[in-house]
Amino acid sequence: MAKKKDDSLDGLRDEAVRRQDNLASDIDELVDRLNPKNAVVRWKNEATQVVKGFFVADDGSYDLPHVAAVAGGVIGTVGVIVGLGVLASRRR
Repeated sequence: MAKKKDDSLDGLRDEAVRRQDNLASDIDELVDRLNPKNAVVRWKNEATQVVKGFFVADDGSYDLPHVAAVAGGVIGTVGVIVGLGVLASRRR
């Protein structure tokens, strides 16, 4: 009977040590995730993947309609701003 009790105590100790190690690794991972430097790197990588997902096709080539649409929008915006500047200077 004493042997059985010693085995269960050893098993409980081993289980306690295993849980303690798991908790320590979980806390380390949480601290690493909450570190501001790591969060910025993670957010930058996510933003890069979103942009690449928009401009790059599945086969790795550029998705020209999306690139052309954004380029046209930028050129159009610059044109409107320049045009408004020209109109404002003529009214003076």
